[in-house]
Amino acid sequence: MIKFIPESHRHSLGVVLIVVTALILGTIPAAIKEAIASLSPATQFAIRFTIGAIILTPFVRNLSLKLVRDGLILGVLLFAIFATATIGLETICANQASFIFGLNMVFVTLFELLFRKRLSVRAVLSVILAFTGIGVMSWNSGEPLIGDFWLLGSAFSDAVYIIVLEMFSPHHPPIPLVTIQLWVVAVLGILWAGFGVTEHIEAIQTSLGVLIYLGVVATAIVILFQTVAQQWISAHEAALFFALEPVFGAIVAFLLLGETFSTRSFIGAAMVLVGIILTLIRPKIDESDTETPQLQESTVPDGMAQKGEVLVGMLSANQEIEELF
Repeated sequence: MIKFIPESHRHSLGVVLIVVTALILGTIPAAIKEAIASLSPATQFAIRFTIGAIILTPFVRNLSLKLVRDGLILGVLLFAIFATATIGLETICANQASFIFGLNMVFVTLFELLFRKRLSVRAVLSVILAFTGIGVMSWNSGEPLIGDFWLLGSAFSDAVYIIVLEMFSPHHPPIPLVTIQLWVVAVLGILWAGFGVTEHIEAIQTSLGVLIYLGVVATAIVILFQTVAQQWISAHEAALFFALEPVFGAIVAFLLLGETFSTRSFIGAAMVLVGIILTLIRPKIDESDTETPQLQESTVPDGMAQKGEVLVGMLSANQEIEELF
C-alpha cells in the first residue's frame, strides 16, 4: 500500500505521522503512571509489548535474514528506551520526564554533526529553540536525580534509535520490521519481570484497559507510524517534531483535567512551534555546503568555452592513449 503513495506526498505524510505519534506519546506518561500504581514497571512493560506484538503478528509476511537482523538491533534499542523511561517515571513527574526526554533532539543533532553530515545554521537554531521551549514549559526543581539519569539514558537511546531507524526502515516493509522489534522487547520484558507477571493477576485484570491502550495505541501504532514516517523524513526532522510531545501533553491535561496554561507554558510552546516552523521552511538538502558553484552558461565568454571544450578533448584523448599501454 505504501508504494502506491505518490512521491510528492510522502514527505508531507511522514510529517503528519510523526505529529500524530508525538500526540500519542504525550498521553503515555499519565497512562504508565496509572499502570505502575498497581503493577511493577517490569510487569507493565512485559504485558504492554506482548499485547502490541500479538496484535501485529498476523500481518507479518516475507521474512528475511536481513529483516530479522535489523529488527533485532532495533528491538534492543527499543527495549533500552522504554525500560529506562519506565524506571525513571517511578521517581519523576511527567512534565520533568517530557523535558529530559526532549534531549533526544540535541543528541540526534550532535550525532548528525559529528558522524553524518553538516546541518545548516537554521537547523541548529531550530533545535535550540525547541529544546529551550521544552525547558521553559516543563522544568520543575526538587525531583530526585536518579529519575533524571534514567530519563537521560532513555533520551540518548531514543536518539540512537531514530538514526538507526532512518537507515534501516527504507529497506524493509514496516509491519514485519515493527513486529520483530516488539517481540524482542516483549521477550526481554518477560525475562525482566520473571515470575512477577503471575503474581499480579488481579492487578493486571484491574488495569487491563490501560494495558491494552499502552500495548495497542502507545506501542504498536506509535512505533509503526514512526517506522513508516522515517522512510520519508530525516532523523533530524523526526526528533524535532517529537518536541511537540510536551505541548500535546499540556493540551490533553487541559482538556481532561482542567489544567490551564501559565505564562511560562505559553512562552515555551511558542518557542517549540517556532523551532518546528524553521524546520518546515528550511531546504531539504543544503546544496550550498556540498556542491561546487557552477558557472552559468551565459556568464562564460564564447572563446573561453571553446578553449575549455578543446582542453577536455585533449585530456580524454590522453587518458585513452594511457589505457592502451
